[in-house]
Amino acid sequence: MLQWLHNLPLPVGLVLVCAAFVIPTLVGSYLLQPQVARLFRGERDINTVLGFLLNTFALYFGVLLALLSIAVFENHNKAEDAVVREAAALIKLYRDVQHYPEDARLELVNVLDRYVDEVVGPGWEVQQRGEVNPQEIAIVGELHGALARLAPDNVGQGVRYAQSLRVLDDFVEARRLRISGGSSAIPRIMWFIVLVGAVVNGIVIWMFDLRPFTHAIIGGTLSLFIALVIFMIAVLDAPFRGSYGVTPDAIARVHSQTGMHRTK
Repeated sequence: MLQWLHNLPLPVGLVLVCAAFVIPTLVGSYLLQPQVARLFRGERDINTVLGFLLNTFALYFGVLLALLSIAVFENHNKAEDAVVREAAALIKLYRDVQHYPEDARLELVNVLDRYVDEVVGPGWEVQQRGEVNPQEIAIVGELHGALARLAPDNVGQGVRYAQSLRVLDDFVEARRLRISGGSSAIPRIMWFIVLVGAVVNGIVIWMFDLRPFTHAIIGGTLSLFIALVIFMIAVLDAPFRGSYGVTPDAIARVHSQTGMHRTK
């Protein structure tokens, strides 16, 4: 729902989100608050009653924001872990194929090399959009075909071949987790509830019978904190996008750690 934030520089997005919450609160403290508070004048200890209401609302709203913060943080960590696992599986595959016959070894290394180039290059732009890269699928198919054509000549090669197949399964699983992580996001209904809750928070503040300046200080402080939390959730909501998105560095380091290019 707030995906447009990832297309802006981080400071600009932060200022826009904070302004979107704080400015309406401050304007309402001076223009709307007197009319809203007038509805409750004459009630006994209205500020005390509203205090209980605000505490109850803040409890549920705070729990909602906390759960969303934990959810997006876990999704971000899972996406990063999937990238690291995929890189580790690629390194294992490279080391396994070093013991294969020359022709098979060169073919497999070439396929792995092209796969890494594709993922860290144009494929990462596709990943950031939460889509599946057909070129990656084609290269993975070549990798499966190259391994399938191998015929172990003895028991030792058979054990090594079985190990390569297990590592290949780990690689495919990590790759699928990485791709699925690109489309993970908070449902729109939850964003709707969060934004409605932020509006309700401002309205409850306006109900208090206080001076406009006091309303501006209290409401502005609460709105600023809510804006910061919502901005954090929005930035982390798409694990592969924006300044804090997961990068392909772990996969890119496969080249330097294995020396693939030097074997071509």
